[in-house]
Amino acid sequence: MIRTLEERDYSQSLQLSEYAFQYKLSEEEREQRREQMGDQKIFGIFHDDHLAAKLHLMPFQTWFGDRMIPMGGVAGVATYPEYRRNGYVRKLLLHSLEAMKEAGQIISMLHPFYIDFYRKFGWEVFASYRQMTVDQKELSPLSTSTGTIRRGGVTKEVMEAYDRYAKKHNGMLVRTNGWWKKKEDQWHVATYHEGEMQGYILYTISEGVMTVDEFLPLTPGARKGLWNFICQHDSMVLTVKVKLAEGEVLPLMLKNPRIKVEDYPYFMTRVVDVEPFLKTYLRDKETFEAFTLKVVDQHAPWNSAVWHLSVNGVERRDGSTADVELGIRELSAFTFGFLSAVDLEAMGHIDAGEVAWLESIRTTRKTCFQDFF
Repeated sequence: MIRTLEERDYSQSLQLSEYAFQYKLSEEEREQRREQMGDQKIFGIFHDDHLAAKLHLMPFQTWFGDRMIPMGGVAGVATYPEYRRNGYVRKLLLHSLEAMKEAGQIISMLHPFYIDFYRKFGWEVFASYRQMTVDQKELSPLSTSTGTIRRGGVTKEVMEAYDRYAKKHNGMLVRTNGWWKKKEDQWHVATYHEGEMQGYILYTISEGVMTVDEFLPLTPGARKGLWNFICQHDSMVLTVKVKLAEGEVLPLMLKNPRIKVEDYPYFMTRVVDVEPFLKTYLRDKETFEAFTLKVVDQHAPWNSAVWHLSVNGVERRDGSTADVELGIRELSAFTFGFLSAVDLEAMGHIDAGEVAWLESIRTTRKTCFQDFF
């Protein structure tokens, strides 16, 4: 029996998180977590009033180009060892899908402990990042930029720059003022200005390591200027680690591009409600030849149908055959722009004859996700 946790259950939820994820909260952190729980739905399975397993569902929005899409963030999935292999997490995930549909959260995202586990339930990787590691001796500035760097805090300009960057991508979190307020004490902030502010970095320096958690240039000048600012720390640090969005060109611009760059598959997404999602997705498409798409989703049966896609909208159709057939995982990765139709064919998910149909509605924006929950 799944029920939504109440305030009286919060202590048990915190205890399970501490046990499962192997950390210990201070009293101040414990109180902060309890406050945050008021904004979440926490589903739990109990044995004799003892919490055995839980899942947190967080209400967010994500940018899909310049549109905001309601998103359900899945986090804090945990089970005590003595209750594992009873299918509790499966039940909680399926329950969360129904709850998200009811709440109008047409997509979902999560950070997986094991990617293949969540693939079983329809989530798929949609965003990766690149970790660039540069030794002190390789901190060589690029050609001089004409702008200036300012160090300071999170300002309205920084928040607006993030939104401008996010609107060029699919999947980035819509950050509220509350989000920025909770996070701003974690970083130093440096901004690049050439007339207006054109980019920023969020970074920390500790024990000889400079860690750049966000490298966000809006212009080529900002890209050079922010990197040159990083290089000015060569007398302070032995190593610089920069987290880059997939496709960021900075490593190729360095005087010695033969540096350590690692790719990390990061967050997963899932279309929760196909019909409203496709209607939102197709608003960008001014012209394409109508076709039918069969979606297979064994865990959210409301999605399993044949859908007629055209410039006039999305309609459910009778029948079992269609021009293109996709599982919910593949549909999610394709529509976000993480995989192309050619990729899906190479992976054996579609036939060659289906490629052209999908390519006609492919998004041109890249995926990106900078956050964690």
